[in-house]
Amino acid sequence: MLGVWKRPQLADRLMRAAAPFSGLVPGSPRLAQKPYRDRVRASQADGEPLTIFASCLADRVWPGSAVALERIASAAGFKVGFPKAQWCCGLVAANAGDFKTGAQLSGQLAASLRDSKGLIVTPSASCFGAFTLDAPEWGAAPDDGVRGRLRDSTRFLLQVLEARPKLVDPDRFSLKIAYHDSCQSLRQLGLKDEPRRVLELAGYEVIDLPDIANCCGFGGSFSLEWPRVADRLAEWKLDAIAKTGCAVVASDNPGCLMHIQAAARRRHMDLRVAHVLELVAEHLA
Repeated sequence: MLGVWKRPQLADRLMRAAAPFSGLVPGSPRLAQKPYRDRVRASQADGEPLTIFASCLADRVWPGSAVALERIASAAGFKVGFPKAQWCCGLVAANAGDFKTGAQLSGQLAASLRDSKGLIVTPSASCFGAFTLDAPEWGAAPDDGVRGRLRDSTRFLLQVLEARPKLVDPDRFSLKIAYHDSCQSLRQLGLKDEPRRVLELAGYEVIDLPDIANCCGFGGSFSLEWPRVADRLAEWKLDAIAKTGCAVVASDNPGCLMHIQAAARRRHMDLRVAHVLELVAEHLA
Protein backbone atom coordinates (compact mmCIF):
# COMPACT_ATOMS: atom_id res chain seq x y z
CA MET A 1 0.00 0.00 0.00
CA LEU A 2 2.76 2.47 0.92
CA GLY A 3 4.50 1.59 -2.33
CA VAL A 4 1.47 2.97 -4.15
CA TRP A 5 1.04 5.92 -1.78
CA LYS A 6 4.47 7.36 -2.54
CA ARG A 7 3.67 7.36 -6.26
CA PRO A 8 1.15 10.25 -6.52
CA GLN A 9 0.03 9.65 -10.11
CA LEU A 10 -0.68 5.96 -9.50
CA ALA A 11 -2.43 6.70 -6.19
CA ASP A 12 -4.52 9.36 -7.95
CA ARG A 13 -5.72 6.91 -10.60
CA LEU A 14 -6.56 4.22 -8.05
CA MET A 15 -8.48 6.60 -5.78
CA ARG A 16 -10.50 7.95 -8.69
CA ALA A 17 -11.35 4.39 -9.73
CA ALA A 18 -12.34 3.44 -6.17
CA ALA A 19 -14.44 6.54 -5.44
CA PRO A 20 -17.74 5.28 -6.95
CA PHE A 21 -17.58 2.12 -4.81
CA SER A 22 -16.50 3.73 -1.53
CA GLY A 23 -18.97 3.98 1.32
CA LEU A 24 -21.05 1.04 0.09
CA VAL A 25 -20.26 -0.90 3.25
CA PRO A 26 -22.21 0.68 6.14
CA GLY A 27 -19.91 2.72 8.33
CA SER A 28 -17.07 2.85 5.81
CA PRO A 29 -15.69 6.23 4.66
CA ARG A 30 -16.66 7.75 1.33
CA LEU A 31 -14.17 9.11 -1.18
CA ALA A 32 -15.20 12.30 -2.95
CA GLN A 33 -16.48 11.72 -6.47
CA LYS A 34 -14.77 14.98 -7.38
CA PRO A 35 -11.61 15.79 -5.39
CA TYR A 36 -10.72 19.35 -4.53
CA ARG A 37 -8.01 19.48 -7.19
CA ASP A 38 -10.80 19.17 -9.78
CA ARG A 39 -12.82 21.98 -8.16
CA VAL A 40 -10.15 24.67 -7.89
CA ARG A 41 -11.20 27.96 -9.42
CA ALA A 42 -8.82 30.43 -11.00
CA SER A 43 -8.41 33.29 -8.53
CA GLN A 44 -9.68 36.64 -9.75
CA ALA A 45 -8.23 38.65 -6.86
CA ASP A 46 -5.10 40.77 -7.19
CA GLY A 47 -4.26 40.75 -3.50
CA GLU A 48 -1.65 39.04 -1.38
CA PRO A 49 -0.87 35.51 -2.64
CA LEU A 50 -1.98 32.50 -0.60
CA THR A 51 -1.41 28.82 -1.37
CA ILE A 52 -3.69 26.00 -0.27
CA PHE A 53 -2.15 22.70 0.84
CA ALA A 54 -5.28 20.57 0.85
CA SER A 55 -3.82 17.34 2.33
CA CYS A 56 -4.83 13.88 1.12
CA LEU A 57 -7.94 13.74 3.29
CA ALA A 58 -9.27 17.19 2.45
CA ASP A 59 -8.56 16.67 -1.24
CA ARG A 60 -10.04 13.17 -1.52
CA VAL A 61 -12.50 12.78 1.37
CA TRP A 62 -13.51 16.24 2.62
CA PRO A 63 -13.00 18.61 -0.34
CA GLY A 64 -15.65 20.98 1.00
CA SER A 65 -13.15 22.17 3.61
CA ALA A 66 -10.66 23.24 0.94
CA VAL A 67 -13.43 24.80 -1.17
CA ALA A 68 -14.52 26.78 1.90
CA LEU A 69 -10.93 27.88 2.58
CA GLU A 70 -10.67 29.07 -1.01
CA ARG A 71 -13.94 31.03 -0.70
CA ILE A 72 -12.97 32.67 2.58
CA ALA A 73 -9.47 33.58 1.45
CA SER A 74 -10.78 34.99 -1.83
CA ALA A 75 -13.42 37.02 0.00
CA ALA A 76 -10.66 38.40 2.23
CA GLY A 77 -8.79 39.58 -0.87
CA PHE A 78 -6.13 36.90 -1.20
CA LYS A 79 -5.05 35.60 -4.59
CA VAL A 80 -5.43 31.87 -4.01
CA GLY A 81 -3.26 29.25 -5.66
CA PHE A 82 -3.16 25.45 -5.57
CA PRO A 83 -0.09 23.64 -6.95
CA LYS A 84 -1.55 20.39 -8.27
CA ALA A 85 1.70 18.46 -7.86
CA GLN A 86 1.14 18.42 -4.08
CA TRP A 87 0.35 15.10 -2.44
CA CYS A 88 0.85 13.58 1.02
CA CYS A 89 2.77 15.12 3.93
CA GLY A 90 4.07 11.68 4.94
CA LEU A 91 1.90 11.17 8.01
CA VAL A 92 0.23 8.05 6.58
CA ALA A 93 3.61 6.34 6.21
CA ALA A 94 4.96 7.55 9.55
CA ASN A 95 1.85 6.26 11.35
CA ALA A 96 2.59 2.86 9.81
CA GLY A 97 6.15 3.02 11.17
CA ASP A 98 7.80 3.70 7.80
CA PHE A 99 9.63 6.91 8.66
CA LYS A 100 11.86 6.68 5.59
CA THR A 101 8.84 6.84 3.28
CA GLY A 102 7.32 9.52 5.50
CA ALA A 103 10.43 11.66 5.08
CA GLN A 104 10.42 11.02 1.32
CA LEU A 105 6.78 12.09 0.98
CA SER A 106 7.42 15.16 3.13
CA GLY A 107 10.29 16.10 0.83
CA GLN A 108 8.09 15.65 -2.24
CA LEU A 109 5.47 17.91 -0.71
CA ALA A 110 8.04 20.58 0.13
CA ALA A 111 9.29 20.48 -3.46
CA SER A 112 5.76 20.85 -4.84
CA LEU A 113 5.15 23.94 -2.69
CA ARG A 114 8.58 25.55 -2.96
CA ASP A 115 7.73 27.88 -5.85
CA SER A 116 4.46 29.04 -4.29
CA LYS A 117 4.05 32.56 -2.98
CA GLY A 118 2.85 33.89 0.36
CA LEU A 119 1.34 31.90 3.19
CA ILE A 120 0.49 28.23 2.77
CA VAL A 121 -2.71 27.25 4.60
CA THR A 122 -4.04 23.75 5.22
CA PRO A 123 -7.47 22.64 6.47
CA SER A 124 -5.87 19.57 8.09
CA ALA A 125 -4.53 20.16 11.59
CA SER A 126 -2.88 16.73 11.62
CA CYS A 127 -0.97 17.38 8.42
CA PHE A 128 0.10 20.81 9.63
CA GLY A 129 1.60 19.26 12.76
CA ALA A 130 3.17 16.40 10.84
CA PHE A 131 4.80 18.56 8.17
CA THR A 132 6.03 21.38 10.41
CA LEU A 133 6.85 19.54 13.65
CA ASP A 134 7.18 15.80 13.05
CA ALA A 135 8.76 15.43 9.61
CA PRO A 136 12.27 16.59 10.64
CA GLU A 137 12.23 13.82 13.27
CA TRP A 138 11.49 11.29 10.52
CA GLY A 139 14.61 12.42 8.69
CA ALA A 140 13.07 14.95 6.31
CA ALA A 141 15.42 17.73 5.26
CA PRO A 142 14.68 21.08 6.92
CA ASP A 143 12.97 23.45 4.50
CA ASP A 144 12.12 26.64 6.36
CA GLY A 145 11.22 28.30 3.08
CA VAL A 146 8.16 26.08 2.97
CA ARG A 147 7.54 24.90 6.54
CA GLY A 148 7.94 28.42 7.89
CA ARG A 149 5.12 29.65 5.65
CA LEU A 150 2.64 26.92 6.53
CA ARG A 151 -0.34 27.85 8.74
CA ASP A 152 -3.18 25.78 10.15
CA SER A 153 -6.57 27.01 8.96
CA THR A 154 -7.90 27.67 12.47
CA ARG A 155 -5.29 30.24 13.45
CA PHE A 156 -5.41 31.70 9.95
CA LEU A 157 -9.20 32.08 10.19
CA LEU A 158 -8.98 33.73 13.58
CA GLN A 159 -6.49 36.31 12.32
CA VAL A 160 -8.62 37.02 9.25
CA LEU A 161 -11.91 37.39 11.14
CA GLU A 162 -10.40 39.55 13.86
CA ALA A 163 -8.86 41.84 11.22
CA ARG A 164 -11.96 41.82 8.97
CA PRO A 165 -15.06 41.33 11.18
CA LYS A 166 -17.39 42.45 8.37
CA LEU A 167 -16.28 39.51 6.26
CA VAL A 168 -19.00 37.43 7.94
CA ASP A 169 -22.62 38.05 8.85
CA PRO A 170 -22.98 36.67 12.39
CA ASP A 171 -26.71 37.42 12.40
CA ARG A 172 -27.53 35.30 9.34
CA PHE A 173 -29.03 32.55 11.49
CA SER A 174 -28.38 31.24 14.97
CA LEU A 175 -27.20 27.66 15.34
CA LYS A 176 -25.72 25.63 18.16
CA ILE A 177 -22.61 23.69 17.21
CA ALA A 178 -21.08 20.81 19.16
CA TYR A 179 -17.31 21.04 18.87
CA HIS A 180 -14.95 18.05 18.72
CA ASP A 181 -11.31 18.76 19.58
CA SER A 182 -9.02 16.55 17.51
CA CYS A 183 -6.13 15.00 19.42
CA GLN A 184 -3.50 16.77 17.31
CA SER A 185 -5.20 20.16 17.54
CA LEU A 186 -5.72 20.01 21.28
CA ARG A 187 -2.54 18.27 22.41
CA GLN A 188 0.11 18.93 19.76
CA LEU A 189 -0.92 22.37 18.49
CA GLY A 190 -2.55 23.72 21.64
CA LEU A 191 -5.71 24.75 19.78
CA LYS A 192 -8.62 24.97 22.18
CA ASP A 193 -10.01 28.49 22.44
CA GLU A 194 -9.16 29.41 18.83
CA PRO A 195 -11.70 27.24 16.95
CA ARG A 196 -14.44 28.18 19.39
CA ARG A 197 -13.64 31.86 18.97
CA VAL A 198 -13.71 31.49 15.17
CA LEU A 199 -17.17 29.93 15.25
CA GLU A 200 -18.44 32.54 17.69
CA LEU A 201 -17.16 35.37 15.48
CA ALA A 202 -19.10 33.79 12.61
CA GLY A 203 -22.28 33.83 14.71
CA TYR A 204 -22.48 30.29 16.08
CA GLU A 205 -23.04 29.17 19.67
CA VAL A 206 -20.45 26.55 20.57
CA ILE A 207 -21.33 23.70 22.91
CA ASP A 208 -18.50 21.68 24.45
CA LEU A 209 -18.74 17.91 24.49
CA PRO A 210 -18.81 16.23 27.92
CA ASP A 211 -15.81 14.11 26.83
CA ILE A 212 -13.80 17.00 25.40
CA ALA A 213 -10.40 15.30 25.72
CA ASN A 214 -11.40 11.87 24.37
CA CYS A 215 -10.27 10.58 20.97
CA CYS A 216 -12.94 9.89 18.34
CA GLY A 217 -11.09 6.72 17.32
CA PHE A 218 -9.62 7.85 14.00
CA GLY A 219 -6.01 8.24 15.12
CA GLY A 220 -4.57 8.07 11.61
CA SER A 221 -3.76 4.43 10.83
CA PHE A 222 -5.05 3.38 14.29
CA SER A 223 -8.57 3.06 12.89
CA LEU A 224 -7.24 0.69 10.21
CA GLU A 225 -5.09 -1.40 12.54
CA TRP A 226 -7.59 -1.59 15.41
CA PRO A 227 -11.01 -1.09 13.78
CA ARG A 228 -13.10 -2.57 16.60
CA VAL A 229 -11.49 -0.31 19.19
CA ALA A 230 -11.75 2.67 16.83
CA ASP A 231 -15.44 1.98 16.22
CA ARG A 232 -16.10 1.74 19.95
CA LEU A 233 -14.40 5.09 20.54
CA ALA A 234 -16.51 6.60 17.77
CA GLU A 235 -19.68 5.25 19.41
CA TRP A 236 -18.69 6.91 22.68
CA LYS A 237 -18.05 10.14 20.79
CA LEU A 238 -21.52 9.97 19.21
CA ASP A 239 -23.02 9.43 22.66
CA ALA A 240 -21.27 12.59 23.85
CA ILE A 241 -22.49 14.56 20.83
CA ALA A 242 -26.05 13.36 21.41
CA LYS A 243 -25.94 14.67 24.99
CA THR A 244 -25.38 18.22 23.69
CA GLY A 245 -28.65 18.18 21.77
CA CYS A 246 -26.87 19.65 18.74
CA ALA A 247 -27.66 18.56 15.19
CA VAL A 248 -24.24 19.70 13.94
CA VAL A 249 -20.75 18.76 15.11
CA ALA A 250 -17.66 20.60 13.88
CA SER A 251 -13.92 20.01 13.96
CA ASP A 252 -10.79 21.22 12.18
CA ASN A 253 -9.48 17.78 11.25
CA PRO A 254 -10.82 15.98 8.14
CA GLY A 255 -9.76 12.59 9.53
CA CYS A 256 -11.93 13.01 12.61
CA LEU A 257 -14.82 14.29 10.50
CA MET A 258 -14.58 11.26 8.22
CA HIS A 259 -14.52 8.83 11.14
CA ILE A 260 -17.38 10.49 13.04
CA GLN A 261 -19.50 10.74 9.89
CA ALA A 262 -18.99 7.05 9.07
CA ALA A 263 -20.00 6.11 12.62
CA ALA A 264 -23.10 8.33 12.44
CA ARG A 265 -24.13 6.68 9.16
CA ARG A 266 -23.65 3.26 10.73
CA ARG A 267 -25.91 4.27 13.63
CA HIS A 268 -28.43 5.99 11.30
CA MET A 269 -27.95 9.12 13.39
CA ASP A 270 -29.28 12.37 11.94
CA LEU A 271 -26.13 14.43 12.40
CA ARG A 272 -24.37 16.93 10.19
CA VAL A 273 -20.58 16.70 10.43
CA ALA A 274 -18.80 19.85 9.22
CA HIS A 275 -15.38 21.45 9.08
CA VAL A 276 -15.03 24.81 10.83
CA LEU A 277 -14.14 26.31 7.45
CA GLU A 278 -17.42 25.14 5.91
CA LEU A 279 -19.48 26.72 8.68
CA VAL A 280 -17.62 30.03 8.44
CA ALA A 281 -17.98 30.08 4.65
CA GLU A 282 -21.75 29.68 5.05
CA HIS A 283 -21.80 32.94 7.03
CA LEU A 284 -19.77 35.04 4.60
CA ALA A 285 -21.40 38.42 4.19
